[in-house]
Amino acid sequence: MTDPMTPQAAVVGGSVVSFAGGLPASHRDDICMSTAYAQRATRAAFEDGLSGDWFEYYRNVLKFVGWDVPKPQTLPPLQNNLMAGQGAQRISTLMGEAFSEPMRLALVAMERNASARDVFESTSLHGSVGIFQLIPCIMSGPNKVEMGIYSRQFKIERQVPGFLYSEDESLVCESVEQFAAITFNTLHYAQFREKVKKSVITGSLKYLSSLQI
Repeated sequence: MTDPMTPQAAVVGGSVVSFAGGLPASHRDDICMSTAYAQRATRAAFEDGLSGDWFEYYRNVLKFVGWDVPKPQTLPPLQNNLMAGQGAQRISTLMGEAFSEPMRLALVAMERNASARDVFESTSLHGSVGIFQLIPCIMSGPNKVEMGIYSRQFKIERQVPGFLYSEDESLVCESVEQFAAITFNTLHYAQFREKVKKSVITGSLKYLSSLQI
């Protein structure tokens, strides 16, 4: 990530994170590292046979490293056959254009960036099951970031490149969308920062990819 005053975004495994202008590079790093940490821990738990709600476990991992993630709301079905567009629309409705426009640009950038898209798809799809997050972030104070987590879990009939942008309505079934709004306190997170970063760096950074928007 370059100029901290320029809106930027990143693919973090099965998540797309967008940062509105003014968010310092240090805060972006904290958010990306935390997201990578939570995904890695959740993926490992489910690969070891844990059953239950993936997003619930993911939220609990984030809480363990200092995030205050409230119980999400489950969203009613929305008629829109493009998952990328539907996600951006959800964020616009729930949080406003200041959050949704950087995310929309991030999703456009990912569609054009084959390597970033491969990172996203390789970690968001596990056989016929798909899980991903869209996380828009905006600075709201010296040590606070307003953000949301839009989570979608679904089954996919077959794996195709660029499934997020597919117009095939028969591709996805059993879809559940959830959303939680968060205030991220960077001062509170400071006590967890080194632990999280060490874990992510030790595990692998191959699941992180910057997006220029």
